[in-house]
Amino acid sequence: MSRMNTAAVFDSLRHVAGRVIKPLSITSAVGMWIVLIMGATVTNTGSARGCADTWPLCRGQFIPQFAVSTAIEFSHRTVVAILSVLLIALAICVWLVFRDRFEIKLLSAVMVAFLFVQSGLGAWAVMSPQNPAVLALHFGVSLIAFASVLLVAVLVFEPDQGEVLRNRPLPRYFSAYLWGITIFSFLDVYLGAYVRHRGADDACSGWPLCNGQIIPAISSGLVGPAFAHRLAAVVLSVGIGGAIAWSYRFRQVRPDLFTASLTAGALVVLEALSGALVEATGLDLFSALAHAALVALLFGNLAFLCLHVTRVAEARTAENRAKLAVSY
Repeated sequence: MSRMNTAAVFDSLRHVAGRVIKPLSITSAVGMWIVLIMGATVTNTGSARGCADTWPLCRGQFIPQFAVSTAIEFSHRTVVAILSVLLIALAICVWLVFRDRFEIKLLSAVMVAFLFVQSGLGAWAVMSPQNPAVLALHFGVSLIAFASVLLVAVLVFEPDQGEVLRNRPLPRYFSAYLWGITIFSFLDVYLGAYVRHRGADDACSGWPLCNGQIIPAISSGLVGPAFAHRLAAVVLSVGIGGAIAWSYRFRQVRPDLFTASLTAGALVVLEALSGALVEATGLDLFSALAHAALVALLFGNLAFLCLHVTRVAEARTAENRAKLAVSY
């Protein structure tokens, strides 16, 4: 094939990728969120062994006979398989359309890598049951996969104004503060997943007090992790409140950060209320799934904040300013 024909084929592929990349990014982000919720369903219904100890087949069959637990686990695996195809397609589109955008290419590689790490941890847990500390990693890895897909979708849709905003000056240490909150939120989520896999959800009875005390007596090995998770949630809430108050001071310059901080504040309140509902309903499935869904949205929101305090290469920012000058 001549060089001219190769260029024509490549341009044709880029054209097709450019047309499908937006709907594909939305579908992938929503799909990854659904996979998180389905994974939580598997955990909270005790369906992790619904396909016995076989993987990727379920009970040694491509389509098994269904009991309830088998149906839950098999549907989770099926959706993950479909999503894997979508994410690989999205990554290919990103590398075709955004050849000069390092950050979005990096995020597309991260989303594919962590999807396969997530699948590998799931397979490992099925074929060789692990302790709670390892099982909790599965949800944490899923969160990173979801956040990376979400950020890819944001960058695909984000107008040039978004990149111009990202290079506006910020107060000293604000970026480090947001990154610290985001990392801390991940540790809190991991701790919550660990509590769930240890079966320690009801070790702290009542809410917001733990066993009727502000600081409970650590009478068993389960009370400590459960109380630590609650305490970490309080610290995270205060930290997000601090981000709202701080970003309010420069909201005219960076409205994106103030709006996203407010969204994080709303999500952390809803997350706390869903946690209280989990306690009040005795681990009711709906409340547990709502809690997991809100946790994912909150972490994705914090990841967006981290993206928006990351500066853009000056050359691209200048190019975007030129585009805006022409458009206006």
